[in-house]
Amino acid sequence: MRRARKPPVLASCGGFTLLEVILSMGILALLAASIYAIASSSIGASRTAMEQQLTLRRLDAFLRVTRSAFLNLPSQGTVSLEMSRGKGGEPEARLILGKAQGLFGMPSLGGGSLVLAAKPRPDGTRTISMIRVPSNLGDNELEKVLSSPGIPLIPKIRKPRWSFFQEGVWKEEWPKGNPRPALVRLQLEIDEIPEPVEALFFVPPVVPPPTATQPEQSVPSPSPSPRPKP
Repeated sequence: MRRARKPPVLASCGGFTLLEVILSMGILALLAASIYAIASSSIGASRTAMEQQLTLRRLDAFLRVTRSAFLNLPSQGTVSLEMSRGKGGEPEARLILGKAQGLFGMPSLGGGSLVLAAKPRPDGTRTISMIRVPSNLGDNELEKVLSSPGIPLIPKIRKPRWSFFQEGVWKEEWPKGNPRPALVRLQLEIDEIPEPVEALFFVPPVVPPPTATQPEQSVPSPSPSPRPKP
């Protein structure tokens, strides 16, 4: 009898099934999503750190030049605070350094003033800008100058507030004509800095010029009285 021949065994195919391909693509998608999330968070953290460092450098530069301005205020210089309205009608605090010369890198103003104005921004923050105000301006010209953008010193701040220390008391108002305060304080908030910022500025007192003293007149000593003869 002949034996029945067995059919040849076919070699199994080495390819992936559709299910395996779908699972592999899903795993790759999850890995790509996790890598993208890690990379984007790292980029966001580095960008936030860079913005915070830039803000700190701007703040430090502003405080240094402002402190130098108060320390170098001439003897005839004055300090005052004026509350006014900006272009949009919002309140605008203006710190005025009167009769200033050689402050903030500016040459002599010929009796003019330098103004640090808290200009409002569209995003709700403010920018402290420096405005150069010449002397002998009319009301219309003065308002036009004060309404100008000025030179921005520190942008994107919130709730700037000036106060003045004199005779053991902090005062929120310091109108024109007051004597120079002993200290000036600036308080503000910045979004990139978690804690509020508070800076103190020393204002040198005005030293009166020495008066010429008259020389003391010598008082002649009395001559001795003649002794009586015996």
